[in-house]
Amino acid sequence: MTLIAAVAIVGAVVGPPASASDLEDIYILRSIREPQAPTADWCARSRAGFEPMPTDAERFFSFWSVRSRPEDGRVVDATAARVGELRACFGPTGDRARQNFYAEVRLGALSFLGSGECLALMIDFPEAGLFPVRCQLVLSGLPLPFVGGLLTTNTMTTNAPFGGGTEPPGYTQASIATIRLWRARSSR
Repeated sequence: MTLIAAVAIVGAVVGPPASASDLEDIYILRSIREPQAPTADWCARSRAGFEPMPTDAERFFSFWSVRSRPEDGRVVDATAARVGELRACFGPTGDRARQNFYAEVRLGALSFLGSGECLALMIDFPEAGLFPVRCQLVLSGLPLPFVGGLLTTNTMTTNAPFGGGTEPPGYTQASIATIRLWRARSSR
């Protein structure tokens, strides 16, 4: 009941709607896992909010802008320019296919946090040694004027631990990510 009242009050205070471009920024990026030595206790429960994986809990990813064909959206360059990075912690859940996911993200001049999960969708698909995963993070700690956001991924995990190449070869590793950052409507 309190949450509904708070939403109604915010809606009444902020005024008429702004255009969509005034309310959100959308990014389509590729992530590539990079080798980086883990930092002792960086993935501690006090930071991530969960117990880390026994091994390989801390991971580092670079973010790359992509270029696509305007006529159909097909990606023609998945590493146009390095634009950011994501440092992550992963932890087990009661479901073997699901992992806890915490991240600290830098995207250009922006820095923010994310908390969520990853889910392995299939094993050995589309061929042996590959497994597609989807991840999601609810974003927080954003600077004003942003009030929150969401990061989702379409991920291909393979036997290649680092870099953009897959094992078996021919796929895009690790993720294609969508980041949506939302602003509050300004008062008029």
